[in-house]
Amino acid sequence: QRQMCIRDSLRPAGRDVPAGRAGQLGPLCGLRPDRRRGDDSPMKQVILDVDTGSDDAIAIMLAMAAPSLEVLGICTVWGNKPVENTTENTLRVLEAIGADCPVYRGCPSSIIKHLQPNRRKIKTAEKPGRDRDGRPPEIHQDLIGSVPSTRRPEQTDAVHFYIDCLLRAERKVTVVLLGPQTNLALALTICPEIRKNIEEIVIMGGGKSRTNATIAAEFNIFQDPEAALIVAESGCSLSYVPLDATHQACVGPAEIRRLRELDTAAGQLAADLAQVMLRAYRIIQNAEEVPLHDALAVCSVIDPHVLRDRRFTRVDIDCGGDYADGQTLVDARAYPDKLPNAWFALGADGALFREMLFTYLSKLR
Repeated sequence: QRQMCIRDSLRPAGRDVPAGRAGQLGPLCGLRPDRRRGDDSPMKQVILDVDTGSDDAIAIMLAMAAPSLEVLGICTVWGNKPVENTTENTLRVLEAIGADCPVYRGCPSSIIKHLQPNRRKIKTAEKPGRDRDGRPPEIHQDLIGSVPSTRRPEQTDAVHFYIDCLLRAERKVTVVLLGPQTNLALALTICPEIRKNIEEIVIMGGGKSRTNATIAAEFNIFQDPEAALIVAESGCSLSYVPLDATHQACVGPAEIRRLRELDTAAGQLAADLAQVMLRAYRIIQNAEEVPLHDALAVCSVIDPHVLRDRRFTRVDIDCGGDYADGQTLVDARAYPDKLPNAWFALGADGALFREMLFTYLSKLR
């Protein structure tokens, strides 16, 4: 039986959800007939790789709602929270919106960095301020919602899912990395042949003029610089959606109200998650809007026009372990030391992003 992702609320009437995955990777992953969009063009096949906290959850819902995307599987990784939490959160989000998609638990830590105690770490000083209940600000909840998922991840781990699925794919697959890049980096190391079936790797990570984890680095890259470097040097087509772009894809109180007014489970959940983020941003940064980093990355797969000022340039990752550890090095010189290897977006169309957010989340129950 073919293993397929089904968006319950979007599938054609009378189409049954396939059963019997039996907790393992389907033997025909990637060998299914092309699913078609309404205009009869083939859907873009994608794999999501997430460390599900607030914005990852919204990104997952957008991907599941987009008629142009077929999500072959969702891989989880540690990052915003431990991998046990990010896996459970991913399952909870899918269950909340009535979507059936296989989830593959991935790596619990970095490839090398966690073995080197002298490597630079994110400053752990207490964040400023408390909310009205006296709690420190948290951008991501440990667990999304209060109801445990009734589903379980697949028996196959994320790294082997990448290898099996991409080796067997009959057409190229887009990989969307929304957390540390450890799972795909290991898969590329074990089996470089999978590169031939990767259409593009879309990376939410990095920053040219903006950082957040340290003075030099963005969080996702900083968590596993070696993994990010493996992906950057993989020879695959790369598209970075960095902080420079995501900070132009923000929502505030008015957008959160509009999400609630969609009167769908997806809209309500997205509003709740954005509200959690906004509460933290108000305390930490005195801000009245929050960037939905991972959601923008998924929107760029649906419609690349949501990104602005994309430049084909050289991107490298610092793995030196000191102040610049995890820094995204964007060589925009006329004569860079190495050939360009990636598209790097320096802006975003915030209005288009918000319209996409409302449009797609209104499609889910």
